[in-house]
Amino acid sequence: MRILFLTNDLDVTNGWGRYSAGFLEQARVRNGASAIVAPDPKSLRSRLPSWHQPLSTLADAMALIKEARRADVIHAAVEPLAPLACLLSLLARVPYVASVHGTYGDLRAYRPAIRWMYHLAFRRASRVLAVSGYTAEVVRRRFPRARIVIVPGGFAAAGRRARGGGMSVERRILSVGAMKPRKGFHTFIEALGLLKAHGLAFRADCLGSKGTSAYVERLESRVKDLGLEDRVRFAGRVSEDELEDAYAAADLFVLPSEHDGPAFEGLGLVYLEAMSRGVPAIGCLESGATDVIKDGENGLLVPPGDSEKLAVAIRRVLSDEAFWKMMSDAAPKSIDRFRWGTVGAEMDAAYKDAISEYAR
Repeated sequence: MRILFLTNDLDVTNGWGRYSAGFLEQARVRNGASAIVAPDPKSLRSRLPSWHQPLSTLADAMALIKEARRADVIHAAVEPLAPLACLLSLLARVPYVASVHGTYGDLRAYRPAIRWMYHLAFRRASRVLAVSGYTAEVVRRRFPRARIVIVPGGFAAAGRRARGGGMSVERRILSVGAMKPRKGFHTFIEALGLLKAHGLAFRADCLGSKGTSAYVERLESRVKDLGLEDRVRFAGRVSEDELEDAYAAADLFVLPSEHDGPAFEGLGLVYLEAMSRGVPAIGCLESGATDVIKDGENGLLVPPGDSEKLAVAIRRVLSDEAFWKMMSDAAPKSIDRFRWGTVGAEMDAAYKDAISEYAR
């Protein structure tokens, strides 16, 4: 099977890149490196939605048409490249599949002038590969006839946490994600203020790129207002070694993602990373976190944007060592379905189904 694999990112420090790099590796392992053609993401002009994307997509299609004609299937591993996969499919007469990670599965996320391209691309795809059940729901609302298959992102097994024993005396809470409203850090800070008022001893590390400066300033100001300066740290983006140390030291992982217009959490690979190390996780309903977190088994789910219920959930876990240990022990075993070997096989099956169906 020869695959033309299209992505705009192979940087494993972010969601799109980690997903793309993982499935590209799986494709090479299963089909042989010579059977996989993956253009350098930087060479693609249409890698991000923009006002001139129709022309960029056409230019990229002309550059890749020979490879497309030699392919058995085309995979747009990120939403911005779905129109390119669609055009190449029409020109080369080969099937294509398009991955949807979350926000960009909703047409409202695109400028009105280019929505038609994505409507056509998702409607014509042999398979739309949604990373979670919630993401599939969002796509289905916009495209009721889309052929949707759930193929989540994967994770590399990390085994048990590096640190043994029970919880820290001063409970360690970890949150990892880009500092933007969709990740719910403002709700997290409010919850931490409530926990302080209830007398819980804790430290919270928030790791991730500091995107919008105004939002980060708002968070930092609120931390001061609540008297949390000595308990909350915004570390920004850290190295892989520092991130590994943070997971190893954590008692609980919290990322209370919420909707920000059409933007939402499609899956949340960070929940998987935490659980693979035996760290229970708290996430929110109405997001892809519900595919990963089994409420009361490996973590807890709370309504988005509700700081009081988030505080109750954090306190419930960190105040009951037996409950915490039960979830800590269950977490790594509960996410076997997301291991790269498993999801790689599911992706391979989706390719083969698309090829078989197209040939009929």
